Amino acid sequence: MPLLYLKRTMRHLLLLVVIATGYISQHANAAQAIPKAINSNPASLYAPLLLPWQAALTSSNTTDVYCGAVIISDHWLITAAHCNNNYIHHVIAGVSSIPKWGSQPLSERYKFNITHRVSHPNYDETVFANDIALIRVDRSLLTVAKPILITSLSEQQTADNIFANQWVTHQNSQANLIASGWGKTNVASTLSYPTQLQLITLAGVPDDHCRGLRTDNAHIICADSNIDGLIKDVCSGDSGGPLIWQDPQKKADNDFGLRVIGITSNGAQCQDRLNDPTHQYQQLPGQYTQLAPLRAWLESYIKQYDQLTDFSLSIHNFAPNYNQDPFIVANDYPQDYQLVETHSSSAGRIPLSTLTILIVIALFRKRIDYGNK
Repeated sequence: MPLLYLKRTMRHLLLLVVIATGYISQHANAAQAIPKAINSNPASLYAPLLLPWQAALTSSNTTDVYCGAVIISDHWLITAAHCNNNYIHHVIAGVSSIPKWGSQPLSERYKFNITHRVSHPNYDETVFANDIALIRVDRSLLTVAKPILITSLSEQQTADNIFANQWVTHQNSQANLIASGWGKTNVASTLSYPTQLQLITLAGVPDDHCRGLRTDNAHIICADSNIDGLIKDVCSGDSGGPLIWQDPQKKADNDFGLRVIGITSNGAQCQDRLNDPTHQYQQLPGQYTQLAPLRAWLESYIKQYDQLTDFSLSIHNFAPNYNQDPFIVANDYPQDYQLVETHSSSAGRIPLSTLTILIVIALFRKRIDYGNK
């Protein structure tokens, strides 16, 4: 290879490396300081159907998601009582991606008709007390999805102790909760609804640190971002979706000790949180209906309605084996990604920074091969 050509080749290569390095550095810093979405990352970024208990509530003629829901048995789900509206007719389950109206339609196997629904008899809409409702669908959800257990009262006490010991302000806290839904995200600084199921890692806030509640702490679990300086929260459209906790004594079980400890109820306006990120710990955190005290009512109602004398919500009636532990695979920070997902195949991602490096490598190889000819 002539010396002049070799020098020119190396200058081009060096320029590309500098550009790639600058791009990587810019996006690495952005991920630390600016959340790409209040709801953080797509669940399919980590594994196909990572959260198989997650469902969505839609109207009769569109797939626009109005609220989330949680599968607790073959025909039953729970959601927020304030989501129990007459225009909700369908449940979508078994998918992480829900196409918008006018795009390629979703297969009917993922759509379920609602046949019965009931809100808690003591639901108080003014203070969001007992903000929970039961929903029954027309056929088994287990053809495409899997249920999750509700925390018991003893497990709730364990969780409360963990929250008290692990929560700190002005430092990172341990991620001990996961919330999810198709609610609004702050992509490109504007609130919009995603087609991909979003996941955030959170930290449980002790009762004595959760201020501004409309009801007493016996009805509510508070959760907030586990990363100091990074706003993470559920948003409009996430109501009724799950707040997941992991029992540390049961990680080795087939269900990884995963429990739904709460469902999304209320909290501060997302735009307010985004507009005032420097006062992270003075803002009202996300509030979730505490499920352990309500499990007895849920179980009793299902047993009576379906006439199932031996039905129990304290054990897995269908022994689900989850494929991935979300507390292991999910990342605490927003990511740069390109997501490709179908309902029948695995999802994957190629970070933009990695793509840039691959281009540099390809150009380098091309120039070296050309020079050896």
